[in-house]
Parts: sequence; C-alpha cells; structure tokens
Amino acid sequence: MIRKYRYGTPFDTEALTEKIETAEGAFPYGEISRNEGFAFTYIMDEDDIVYGLGESNRGINKRGYCYISNCTDDAIHTEGKRSLYGAHNFIVVSGKTTFGLFFDYPSKLTFDIGYTRMDTLQVSCENADLDIYVIEGENAYDIVKQFRRVIGRSYIPPKWAMGYIQSRWGYASEDDLNFIVSEHRKRHIPLDNVCMDIDYMEDFKDFTWNPVHFPDLKAINARMKDEHIHLVPIIDAGIKQLTGDPIYDEGVQKDYFVKKADGSLFVGAVWPGRACFPDFLREDVRQWFGAKYHKLMDTGIEGFWNDMNEPALFYSTDSLENAFETAEKMRHENLGIDGAFKLKAAFVNIANNAEDYRRFYHTVDGQPVRHDKVHNLYGAMMTKSAAEGFRSYNPDRRYLLFSRSSFIGAHRDGGVWQGDNS
Repeated sequence: MIRKYRYGTPFDTEALTEKIETAEGAFPYGEISRNEGFAFTYIMDEDDIVYGLGESNRGINKRGYCYISNCTDDAIHTEGKRSLYGAHNFIVVSGKTTFGLFFDYPSKLTFDIGYTRMDTLQVSCENADLDIYVIEGENAYDIVKQFRRVIGRSYIPPKWAMGYIQSRWGYASEDDLNFIVSEHRKRHIPLDNVCMDIDYMEDFKDFTWNPVHFPDLKAINARMKDEHIHLVPIIDAGIKQLTGDPIYDEGVQKDYFVKKADGSLFVGAVWPGRACFPDFLREDVRQWFGAKYHKLMDTGIEGFWNDMNEPALFYSTDSLENAFETAEKMRHENLGIDGAFKLKAAFVNIANNAEDYRRFYHTVDGQPVRHDKVHNLYGAMMTKSAAEGFRSYNPDRRYLLFSRSSFIGAHRDGGVWQGDNS
C-alpha cells in the first residue's frame, strides 16, 4: 500500500508516473517537524536495517552514517563523502516494523541514519515543501516492487550496450581509437564499445568533432562497426560562450539559457571556458537541445554519455571576480595562518559553489525558480532532453544513454554512470 503525505507546496519533479491522492490524517511513522524547515524523525529498533539511497557511499546497510542528497561533482569517493553525483531519496527501514519512504524533494536533503544518535533516523531539508510517499508491504522486496511500479518502467538499452565498455579521458584522435581497439583484440580482451571523452570535440564545444583528428567521423564509425565496436561520445551541459557559434547564438536568440535575477545570462566555466547552461526544466529547451544530438547520430553514433550536468562549475564570472577582489585586498598584507587560509579558500571554494547555485534561475510555467531549489533535477532533465531527441530521430530504435547526475524518474529515459573516481 502506498500513501502520499503533502507538506507545503511541492515542486512537481515528475518522479512518479502514477497519480496518488494525498492521504488524510497524521503521518503513520515517527514525528514530523516544520518549525525550522522540515524534519522527519524516527526512533529505530536496535536490529533495524536501512536500505536505499541509490548511488551513495559505504555499504548496503546505510545505518550509522549521514548522507546528503545534493548532486555533486566530486571524483574523490572516500568513505567520508556524503554526496555523490545522484540524488535518490528512497529508503526502506527493515526490521520489526518494515516500511519504505520516498521524499519527493528536488533540493538538498539530509539523511542522518543513526549518525548523530545511534537509534535515530532523521531526514531534514530547508523548505517544508515536499511530498512523502509511505510504502507498506510484506517485506523490503515487496516494498521495492511497489515503488518501482509507481515510478515507471526502466529504460532498456540496446543489446550491444551490455558488452564491455572501455572509457578513459584522453582519446584525442582516430589513431588513439584504432590503437585501443587493436590492443584489446591482440590481447584477446573482449571489447564492444569505446567512450569518447571531451578530446574528440572541437574546442570542447558540444555536438562538434575535431576536423583534423577525426576528419570523417561517419567513415570512422562504419569501420568501427565492422569491428563490432560502437563509439559513445560525451555531451556536456555547458555551451561555450562564443558569438558566432551556432548553438550559442541560437540559445541566446531564443532565450534558452538560465539567467540571473537581473535578467542577464548566468555565465559559469567548464571545459571550454566560459559557458551558458540550457534551462532543461523547460520543455521547449529540452526539445531544442535533444534535437542537437541528431548531428552526431547522422554519422552513425547510437549511444551517448551525458556529463557535467549536476551542473558542475569550475567557477562563475561572479565568484571569480569575488575571489580576485579578496586576493587584491590581501595582496600587501603580512598573512598569518588565518589570512593564508582565507586567501586559499577564496579560490579553492569557487568550484561548485553553493552561492553560484543561488545566482541563477529557471523558468517554470512562466515563473522564475531559483536553481538551488531544484538543483537535483538538472541532470535528470538533461537525460530527458536527450531521450526525447533520440525518439524524435528514430522512435523504433534503442539507443544507449547514461548520465552522471540523476534523480528518481530519470531511469525511464536512461542509465547512470559512476562518474569520475579516484
């Protein structure tokens, strides 16, 4: 049985495919507090096991640690990390009392699962605007089956995608690809697919390829398929800010990029340097961006991996300016330990900075929505954009698609990849 409890005015994340009416009465487990933000608190039995959270750190039993659903670009997957690339807010408490909970909330959400107090599970967030789905069943397996039913059937990749995929940063030419394939074959290592990271692009611009190092991508693809190899190029979320580039110019002309509160473009930096970011929460923008995949598909490409879509930011023009201002003020100071750390932090902390995520806005139903309020949806909506682009290209064919950032519901459109790791 699944019941929905609504608090405040939740944002529609599109996580569920089935409509569930809001239940009446008190929440059936633990306590709900809405004094400062939102908190759900449940006292666990000594033998309770807590499963879930999808892509997250540590073991299968999540008890004993604190996890934060906040899609984060962080390659150092040490045991102490609380946030990775995805946000999957589903848990099952399994013990004397067994039940599942899905917190349908698109922003930062903290799961303290016996970390602060060994017997206490607390889930908290800044705003009391969310739906909580309570799932009851015979056991954890039954609860998961019920949950899968209401979030919809999974995307199914093509059969060839089940083979071995070789992926590494740095394959920068046709010769590199030929070498990788020939070495696998020589050593009798099965190989079915090779990922192409950003080096295949021209100046790290999406939907381009380097005309010198990949002079005829269609011919390269044909030769690879003769070897039973599929090439899988990467696509990033950021569009290089370059007047004269057709994708950037079109995005500006049609007002497709996210903006700051004053209506100016939000400009952050990723691999190509300064970049603008499509507003994937808008259907028209998703259709526009999804259709751009067709250019590569015309060369025979049948699979893609989406990246940098938390979205990752090396810096924004605002945060970089603030860092230089701090450095300039401190230039002639005799810096002690506090000053030295402050100077270091001014630059180290500009990557994926929380303040930057509060600087730009999406447009939803004609209204501005600050990015940090819906941060965990960005990668999922880029996945949706790509999947819609594939369907518009050929609705009868399966394509490989996997994304670095994700949210529950994105599984209907594509898979996930683990992300960079140390």
